[in-house]
Amino acid sequence: MKHARELFWHYWLPLLTMLALIDMESTDTFSGRHTGNYLRTVLLWLGVHLRPRELNMANLVLRKGGHMVGYGLLCLCFLALLRGAYWLQHEYKMSLRGTIQIRRMWLRPVWAALALFFTFLVAAADELHQMQIPSRDGSWRDVALDTTAASILLLLIWAKTSWRCRKTQAAPSAR
Repeated sequence: MKHARELFWHYWLPLLTMLALIDMESTDTFSGRHTGNYLRTVLLWLGVHLRPRELNMANLVLRKGGHMVGYGLLCLCFLALLRGAYWLQHEYKMSLRGTIQIRRMWLRPVWAALALFFTFLVAAADELHQMQIPSRDGSWRDVALDTTAASILLLLIWAKTSWRCRKTQAAPSAR
């Protein structure tokens, strides 16, 4: 493959980075108890004093929000890798000439399904791994949350590409 270097730097490296971050966050250091202490320290440094119940709620919201953002980005990395590998191999010249539709270039159902499936597999493996750590507890609800985050990201990309396709199709007729 003549675009192997570009494939690695633009598509594999972000995916491997996200996987490494998820692996790092799946350790004892990032358990709920520890992140609650980190959060309390940061908030006290900022001069914010929360009661234990409020701190636990803020910690929970921060952790679940982290799940949503992290697994949404992971799904985006999987989607970009699938798109990039195909694009570089098959349609690179067409895309440079501008003869390929935006939706077809960015989001194909098979890429979206594979990105969602791979994100689900990583989420399930992550939770199974956390079940083996005494200070962590793996939860299938977190797998559902992570998969939902990936689904939301895919829906947002689909909506954006649909809007862009309508916008580009309407532009020539306006002349």
